[in-house]
Amino acid sequence: MTKTTRKFGLAALIGIPAGVVSAFVKWGGEFPLPPRSPFDMFDAACGPESLIRAAEQIDCSRNFLNPPYVFLRDYLGVSDPYAAIYEFAGHGFNYVMMTHILFSIIFAVGYCILAERFPKITMWQGVMAGLLINIAVHIIALPILGLTPPLLSLPWYEHVSEFVGHVVWLWSIEIIRHDLRARITKEPDPADNL
Repeated sequence: MTKTTRKFGLAALIGIPAGVVSAFVKWGGEFPLPPRSPFDMFDAACGPESLIRAAEQIDCSRNFLNPPYVFLRDYLGVSDPYAAIYEFAGHGFNYVMMTHILFSIIFAVGYCILAERFPKITMWQGVMAGLLINIAVHIIALPILGLTPPLLSLPWYEHVSEFVGHVVWLWSIEIIRHDLRARITKEPDPADNL
């Protein structure tokens, strides 16, 4: 068994590309398994929309009022989270999309640092961490913060989409973390000694 040195700074740096790439993985998973429908309403979060849009433009669906949108509007005070930051090929890139990437980078950096100290977090190539994050965020935190309706009123397909999405998302972070760490350090990963 080869002893490895913990490399927290390197882990944080590796978390950045792992977070960016995994954000695209998570996004891509929402196309075949969309978590929300334009027919599921979120009336509790719809009130402030009258301050942003004309009545005929208000959309109270969960598809529109997704957790990043409600977080940006209600917690950070972004007046219109769907306002374009920039356009590419005629498509607007907005604050909601940027939030997905930033959250992914933050979680990936945290995961990579934790993997140095607590290698068991990498169990099942990161799948266990994906399950735990899904439970912590989508089952516990988002309903408590009012960013989604109450847990029991969420449709089954939202749970399936978020479950699969988080598992694949963390798996992609772990694959990138493990590979880049090994290539850069030329040492075994701390998780390899388990």
